[in-house]
Amino acid sequence: MNPINHEKAYVNHNGYHSINVQMICDPYIKILAINAKYPGARHDSFIWSSSTVRRVMQRSFENGSHNMFLIEPSLMTPFINQPQGSPKFCYNEALCKARKPVQRLFGVLKGTWRCLSQQKTLLYDAGFTGRIVNACPVLHNIRLGDQIYELEQEFLKSRTNTVNFNHEATSSTAKRVQDRLIANYFT
Repeated sequence: MNPINHEKAYVNHNGYHSINVQMICDPYIKILAINAKYPGARHDSFIWSSSTVRRVMQRSFENGSHNMFLIEPSLMTPFINQPQGSPKFCYNEALCKARKPVQRLFGVLKGTWRCLSQQKTLLYDAGFTGRIVNACPVLHNIRLGDQIYELEQEFLKSRTNTVNFNHEATSSTAKRVQDRLIANYFT
């Protein structure tokens, strides 16, 4: 994909043309949201701050819904060199475990639909490429079908607290969120 219009906007930080894809999944790699409309040079934080999902989650939290977590990398960072068994060590383990479904999901998608891997290039304009990228997760969820239903129901029954992840948060706010999580769940 070498876009004719705004070509530089599609060159990512690795130096090749791409689109930036925002994807949210549950622990069972069912895709809950996808957005493949931004050029590769667009930063993740801009995409998140512009996303409908962020606004919906924020509104839901403000209206009292406290039944989900969204791991946002800029706020949820691991602590370096923590003693085994300490609250921060346990937090790190839980954080790494929570990130695994997204990593696994991208591996499954790229393995199933080779056109999504970096080695393959979609030779279409950016808009059509975005539609192809959006279609693959829909097909992925259809493939999951009934396999996911029972696990999903169990997940929905287990209610956890929501953490308000505000993109504009300062690092001190992020630290307070981490401290609150550790105090509530890992001590």
